[in-house]
Amino acid sequence: MHGTQAVHLRQAEAMTNHVLATLIAVIFLFSGAVKILGIPQSLAIRDHLGISPGLWRSIGVLEWLGVAGLVVGTRIPIAATFALIGLAFLMAGAMTSRLRVRDAAWAITMDVAVFGLVVVALVRHLP
Repeated sequence: MHGTQAVHLRQAEAMTNHVLATLIAVIFLFSGAVKILGIPQSLAIRDHLGISPGLWRSIGVLEWLGVAGLVVGTRIPIAATFALIGLAFLMAGAMTSRLRVRDAAWAITMDVAVFGLVVVALVRHLP
């Protein structure tokens, strides 16, 4: 690969990583907000899943901390790595909760898709 092609490839990879991190940040910013603010639809999901109010709010806070880690990770890469790992664990918990109550296939699929985005971002982020 020629020098110019390599530079363009690195720029394209960096842009892809940035877009992916931004998408993940927006998803978890919104998801955390509805939990922390106690939006009625979010509370209905919480009750359906059998999760306590305190744990539900804590999950929202952890989601926001993940977003903060992604933001800090633009300057300190290890922060993004830990944030993505934490968000992957949160999504694993979400999928487990939905499976436990035999939730609708579309809801489980959405969680799997978000988990997939987080894992792809994590793999792309690792050296």
